[in-house]
Amino acid sequence: MQNFAVTTWAGDRMIGHEPLFAESITEARAFAQGMITERIRNHTSMLAKFGLRYVIEHGHRTLEELTSHSPANAIGTLHMVEKPTGPVLIWQPNDRFNS
Repeated sequence: MQNFAVTTWAGDRMIGHEPLFAESITEARAFAQGMITERIRNHTSMLAKFGLRYVIEHGHRTLEELTSHSPANAIGTLHMVEKPTGPVLIWQPNDRFNS
């Protein structure tokens, strides 16, 4: 198992941090995307207005290391984009991890 984390951001402020354990980057991303999709269901319009984004990062950080800036080891970001049918959650990979 590898260590991952999902951090929730509103603008430039981190508002949530959740450790995650998975076998691979692909598994971590799939789990996080499913968890977030369920969590935001029926609230996408409101959350899109807040500009929430969810950063999946490789590794765990100590509480002292949690700061108000995005992690250097981000695998990618899930964020909402406005579509004609309403906001949808999309994946934006970090090219460094070739996701």
